[in-house]
Amino acid sequence: MVTPLDIFAVLHGEPQWLGCADAIAEAIKHGGGEYFVFSQHTGHKNFYKVLSGKVVPTPSAQIPFQDRVA
Repeated sequence: MVTPLDIFAVLHGEPQWLGCADAIAEAIKHGGGEYFVFSQHTGHKNFYKVLSGKVVPTPSAQIPFQDRVA
């Protein structure tokens, strides 16, 4: 079975792939920072900030992946 989420860290404005996950909560294992999660099932790329163990969605969350590609 394919793990449904790809987790990326945003470092200096560039994405760095961290691995696959079954749940968004796995991103906070990597510590504070900015992340985005790409869903292989829905095609959405959701952006998050992790602050003191809390995951905070950013306003750009839930924008379909094809609409975010430059």
